[in-house]
Amino acid sequence: MGVFREVTIEWGGVDYVFTPSNKLLRRIEGQGVNVAVLMHGLAVGPISAPSLAFVAAEFLKAGGAVVTEDDVFGYIMSASQGQIDAIATAVATAITPVEPNEKKPVAPAVKSPPSKTAKSKR
Repeated sequence: MGVFREVTIEWGGVDYVFTPSNKLLRRIEGQGVNVAVLMHGLAVGPISAPSLAFVAAEFLKAGGAVVTEDDVFGYIMSASQGQIDAIATAVATAITPVEPNEKKPVAPAVKSPPSKTAKSKR
């Protein structure tokens, strides 16, 4: 049984599906984002918008999206609180491993505006 659940993030009207891995999280941490600090911020605040944008972009890329962290950051900076919460929820769901007896729920889709660089992959 895998430790992580499959997650879907909608970006630019396209659903990107990926399953996080420890390798992906280590790569993210290798770029200077402390996943534990990010999770704490997601749980109790404040969150780092640049870190959230970077992680969300890496997750989208893992699902096949052509997106930059600047694309996601720009979206976050102009998004409503509900839209930011949706991204934060998807990131938190992706990072949190599945409990041993937990059924693997699918994270809620994140809705965002079309990205100029997004390509469909289904």
